[in-house]
Amino acid sequence: MARVASDDVYDWWSRHPRALDVLYAMAFLGREASFRRRATAALALTPGERVLEVGCGNGNSLAALRDGVGTDGTVLGVDASEGMTAAASDRVGDAGWRNVHVLQGDARRPPVPDETFDASYAAMSLSAVPDPEDAVAATRTALRPGGRFVVPDAQPFDRWPWRALNPLVVPTAEWATDWVPDVDLTAALGREFDSVDVSTFHGGSIFVARARKRE
Repeated sequence: MARVASDDVYDWWSRHPRALDVLYAMAFLGREASFRRRATAALALTPGERVLEVGCGNGNSLAALRDGVGTDGTVLGVDASEGMTAAASDRVGDAGWRNVHVLQGDARRPPVPDETFDASYAAMSLSAVPDPEDAVAATRTALRPGGRFVVPDAQPFDRWPWRALNPLVVPTAEWATDWVPDVDLTAALGREFDSVDVSTFHGGSIFVARARKRE
């Protein structure tokens, strides 16, 4: 049976952005900004491209994605949480970005036509989807041939002595973020995409995966 996601969790986080900042600081051990820069750089965006962000949250990556595609490109953020979608939309409106758009939608069935995006990005979002494999497959469908998909995300520690923290970290993250730690996202990417490169950090708990669809 599919695990039912609680969008209320992320609606709560959307109303408490400072608490969310603390959560990310803990997850990335204070290096959130550097990991996000590394991940968006891995997309290798060029002016005029179309990029889809899967699980855009409150829109904290939209500026970097827009910088990559320039004013002639298009950025579309999709998130299941009504609160997060509203927060991201407010961010776009305040910035006056005409080529950045936000929609509420399910990552497993994003409201976009097939093969319309050059690249996709999913930061710390796929691991909170009830069926992450379906979200990976749907993202592949949304990408054009040769499209890139970059995923910075978290997984349980896989090295000693870090693994000793899993009994504490895993249930706490499941409670706080609807995390699905038992799904191997990098393996799911490997099943759907033709090439996948993965870099891991912090005892294997943080990874940046870059997948490419066949031309």
